[in-house]
Amino acid sequence: MAARGNNGGGRRSKGPRRLVGSRLPIPQADKLADVAAHHGTTVSDYVADLLCRHLDTIDLGMIDHQETLPLNRAS
Repeated sequence: MAARGNNGGGRRSKGPRRLVGSRLPIPQADKLADVAAHHGTTVSDYVADLLCRHLDTIDLGMIDHQETLPLNRAS
């Protein structure tokens, strides 16, 4: 007998996740739902894939995380 994977208890875990939400104007939200359905996936999985692909192109080393201190003169 072949392994059933998740013992029939639903789909496999995708690992630890954090909810990221956004509100879209209704026409765009409806279009998003249609596009996700066309691709045979959920809106959540479709958006997660888009965001992950975009974020993979960003080098965090190029983002300046520190603010410049407003020093008017040397101490």
